[in-house]
Amino acid sequence: MFTQVKKRGFRQTALAVGVVLGLMSGGVMAADSASAPDANVPPAAAQPVMPTLSPEQMKMMTDFKQTREAMDALEQQLQGIEAKAYEKNPKLAKDRDGLRDAIKVAMSDKTFDAQAKYDELKALVTKIQAMPDSDPQKLKDIQTFRAGQQEFEQRQEKAFQDPKIQQKSEKLRTSVRAEMIKVDPKSKQLFVDLDAKEKHMRELQQQAMQMHGAEQPMAPTK
Repeated sequence: MFTQVKKRGFRQTALAVGVVLGLMSGGVMAADSASAPDANVPPAAAQPVMPTLSPEQMKMMTDFKQTREAMDALEQQLQGIEAKAYEKNPKLAKDRDGLRDAIKVAMSDKTFDAQAKYDELKALVTKIQAMPDSDPQKLKDIQTFRAGQQEFEQRQEKAFQDPKIQQKSEKLRTSVRAEMIKVDPKSKQLFVDLDAKEKHMRELQQQAMQMHGAEQPMAPTK
């Protein structure tokens, strides 16, 4: 239920912790893109002017897209095997639930209930997905969701800084990986492939940052 959103699912504690908040936001992102243009703004004016990309930038964008799609496909396969691993090993499911509870406690305080906020955001996603794009309330609800999601993610990220939670999550990650390989030996190669794709993705991101920095105009000297 509670997952480290800013990490890839199978790389950190997100492995097997359950429903990812990011998955819920997927439907909202689609709704957001459909609802974003202001109805009072002419379509031409609502379209942002895209900068001209160099061949190198176009190649990098294509590589980024293909790598992301490959990572998503690998994770989808691993998620199916992961579910089977939990069914086969109830103790792991118990450990997962214990980790969830620890994260919820770390996220919550007198002014914030992590479980209640999660349920609230989940219900809001369901509402948004059922609303027509013409409903003026839809964009407002999307904005409400994003504000709530941001706070949720910030608290979740802080919770994962707790050494005890880090220890539990790493132990769970290692145990689940081992069980997944027992359930389906091809998992081992899938993890290798995913690790390689994630490494390449980090390299692409670093290249993009360097390219962006090189394009910045130099400040005039006095």
